[in-house]
Amino acid sequence: MKKSVKLVLLSALGAASIFSTISLTSCKRDKCKTISCQNGSKCIESEGSCECAPGYEGSMCEVVTRDKFTGTWNVQEQGTISPTTQYVASIKNSALPGANNADVQVFNLNNSTFGLVNAVVKGDTITIPEQNIDNKKVQGIGYLTKETFYGNHETLILKYKITNMNNGDVDDFGFVVGTPSTWYR
Repeated sequence: MKKSVKLVLLSALGAASIFSTISLTSCKRDKCKTISCQNGSKCIESEGSCECAPGYEGSMCEVVTRDKFTGTWNVQEQGTISPTTQYVASIKNSALPGANNADVQVFNLNNSTFGLVNAVVKGDTITIPEQNIDNKKVQGIGYLTKETFYGNHETLILKYKITNMNNGDVDDFGFVVGTPSTWYR
């Protein structure tokens, strides 16, 4: 009798552990079962959320990040060398071979000092990696802010600097010193 009770208890314990293992394993797999990540992104099983490919964001990676930046901007700025000026600039999808959905090009940066400048967007940030154009080195970083006073408009605060490679002069727009460039739509 003791052996049969022992056998029943061991069988019940074994069945419970098998059931628990199956339940826990299936729960882990189910986290991504109902998630449909878009644009080549993948679901992370341990978190049950999408890991977006470069250039995409949103809960399902459905938003092209650079779309927040592209378009025409009204710029107001004053550098450490340049006087206060206002002009129009634009940000467009990159036309470079091999560009991805995070790559953009800035046209008319610094009121035509450069024809175009390459940049990369991630979230609400735009980065201008260091690059040499016409004997001038440019680099910078900027971020979007929501303008709630005038409705659903965005403002881009861009901090950048231009170094003249011929004479070493640096025109700084808040990158290290000075006032950041403000871009409005």
